[in-house]
Amino acid sequence: MAEAPNPNIDPVTGRLTPEARRGVFVVWFVILLDLLGFGIILPSLAYYVTIFPLPQAAVDFGAQFGFTRPEAVFVGLLQTAFSLCQFVFAPLWGRLSDRVGRRPVLMASVGGFSLAWLMFAFAPSLLVLLLARALAGVFAANLSTAQAYMADVFPPEKRAKGMGLIGMAFGIGFVFGPAIGAVLVSDTVLGLFYEPGSAAWARGHLLVPSLFAAALSASAFVLALTRLRESLPPERRQNPAERKGQIAELLEALKRPAIGPMLIVNFVTILGFAALEVMFSQFNKDHLQLPQSTNMWVFTCVGVTLAIVQGGLIGRLTKRLGSPKVLLVGQLGLAAAMVVFGWQVEIWHDGGVLWVILISIGIGFFNGLCNPSVLSIISTHAKKTAQGGTMGFAASSATLGRILGPLLGGTIYAKFGPQWPFTAGAALILLGMMVFIAKWKTVTASPQDS
Repeated sequence: MAEAPNPNIDPVTGRLTPEARRGVFVVWFVILLDLLGFGIILPSLAYYVTIFPLPQAAVDFGAQFGFTRPEAVFVGLLQTAFSLCQFVFAPLWGRLSDRVGRRPVLMASVGGFSLAWLMFAFAPSLLVLLLARALAGVFAANLSTAQAYMADVFPPEKRAKGMGLIGMAFGIGFVFGPAIGAVLVSDTVLGLFYEPGSAAWARGHLLVPSLFAAALSASAFVLALTRLRESLPPERRQNPAERKGQIAELLEALKRPAIGPMLIVNFVTILGFAALEVMFSQFNKDHLQLPQSTNMWVFTCVGVTLAIVQGGLIGRLTKRLGSPKVLLVGQLGLAAAMVVFGWQVEIWHDGGVLWVILISIGIGFFNGLCNPSVLSIISTHAKKTAQGGTMGFAASSATLGRILGPLLGGTIYAKFGPQWPFTAGAALILLGMMVFIAKWKTVTASPQDS
């Protein structure tokens, strides 16, 4: 039976229809608003933890394991709770979107994200703060649905561009999010609402940026409600009566020759990078003695690099080389840049801020090649009727890496020194590259018929 034509593609020009282009922009902007809120809050988690007292029992328990800064452990718990819930719910959101369409799932998730930020803003204790982060992780799983939307709209040969657009939203969110957050907690802005030095002054550092993040997510909900078109017509949706359980669906996806290995590659690569990600600011602060403002400029440079690579360059490179070769270049370059970053003091002794920025740009550049290429390969080999579920599993494999990576990086940093999380992360990425090379013929073969 001939495959039904993609209603998002103009049969004459072979390009996206005007309606499809508008839908892509709306999804991109919705995700961008959510990521801006995420970027506003994430760099300040450590500060928010100090607003609330740590339970003495937690301090005593951490001391048994040699934790000299137990508040840092709780910062890790905040991120683990977020990533753990994202890991559990990403496939559920994706599978639901295969049944009812992408639009209602995106609307529900961004609306819930706004409620999670409100809960975070008014949290009376560390426990509620932790629960709010967990709730945000539940609704942050909308990323898999956005990826499935792009897979619906873009033809296979242009799918990397769609995934790259989502990557560009990440880059912009992490460029402007921290900058917006810095303005929101400045003395000028907080002075509009609180008396400097008062009891409410410290709380305002949590309340003001969190409410702003909630407003961004609420705006994304209104945008999705009024402007978002559905990308998955009813005839292309799965029949609920025919759906398998989540475990059975995962096992079926893993049996497809390219998807199983690529999920492993995705997990190992993210695991290695997360070991760097969680220790990046710690390394800059303790080992390089960079002031906070300089550290934020480094983050900005990385975000700009990601936006450029994933917003435009990735499409050109993929068209020239193909996603598998682009991924190979990204993995090799990222591993090398991570090792150089970790040992820069020993290599250059006093290299200065310029070297930090240049190496960080290299990390951002090569990392920007990896994620869209992996997702493009996975989506190309996935069944057309299960794009949402498969992309959900891809998101879960990445999130599992983000759950374990921070714990791995923090433990290595504490036990062996600041250079070694980056070295260990690079080794994991090279391990993923070896798996990828071993399955090269399978990954580069034509996808199985769906």
